[in-house]
Amino acid sequence: MLSVEIEGDEKLAARFSMLPAAIRAALAEKFAELAQRLQDKIRNDKLDGQVLNARDGRLRDSIEIALDEHGASLMTSGVKYAAAQEYGFDGEESVAAHTRLVKEAFGRAIAPKTILIQAFARRMRLPERSYMRSSLEEMQDEIAQALREAVEEGLNS
Repeated sequence: MLSVEIEGDEKLAARFSMLPAAIRAALAEKFAELAQRLQDKIRNDKLDGQVLNARDGRLRDSIEIALDEHGASLMTSGVKYAAAQEYGFDGEESVAAHTRLVKEAFGRAIAPKTILIQAFARRMRLPERSYMRSSLEEMQDEIAQALREAVEEGLNS
């Protein structure tokens, strides 16, 4: 009969039980880093001239990162036109009734006058100007490499 005894089997079992936690921790750290870099790329490159020229910074400031144990999400919040810019839009848009202050008529200054504009529908053809998807696509290889490195780091810790 053959008998084999392994010294340090408790240490080996403990190492194997920690392995998933170590990989999860390394991936979570890498996800946070990558999400921040993606957010910076969108805000500083795409929304500052490469794809769109910022007027008031609302869209740029609305780009947010949400991190949890399942990964990272990048989203816009509170800006109605974000999806139309990302995906394009071809259709009718309703414009609510509103007032307008007129200070000029036929190229000449006049006494300021407030006028009522009735509600109407207008046709819009807005081309796609991807700022989020194109950034993610550009970083695809970098993201894959970083995640591979995170898994290797988790395996070696």
